[in-house]
Amino acid sequence: MLNNTYVIDTNAIVDLFRRYPPDIRVFKPIWDKIEKMIVNSIIISHYEVYREIEVGDDMAVEWCKNHKKMFIDPDNHQIKIFKSVRGAYEKDQWNKKITQPGPWADPWIVTLAIQLRERSKILGVQGNVKIITQENKNKRNNIPKIAESFGIESLNLIEFFREIGL
Repeated sequence: MLNNTYVIDTNAIVDLFRRYPPDIRVFKPIWDKIEKMIVNSIIISHYEVYREIEVGDDMAVEWCKNHKKMFIDPDNHQIKIFKSVRGAYEKDQWNKKITQPGPWADPWIVTLAIQLRERSKILGVQGNVKIITQENKNKRNNIPKIAESFGIESLNLIEFFREIGL
């Protein structure tokens, strides 16, 4: 594994808790590895993901509160990139999603991945930026398709586990 960075989506965090509960011993290696990767800033996410999760009432909410530093706030550079990401969505889908109540992290996930990739290139860091999401890879206007249009790979949890040697 190179110096990959992973940007994790809301649904992947929620699915981690539902499918691989941290209180079940057999899943301890998964959670130990994820904790280490978060501490080393290898797994990060966007603040909009935190906002999506904090409206819930499950274990993921408390976990996110305890890992708040992994959630990156938007900055001016992201806002510039965000405009390009917006253009990758079909206009009707964009308008539908953006007018719904509550946060919508999807375009911010892609934006953050693009920003991190640009930063890695400037710094000469070997490795890729990938998105961890459970969204359908073949569905238009989903994170994987939008990310792919910017050259960013998306992995589901099982693909991610394989990639990191779990």
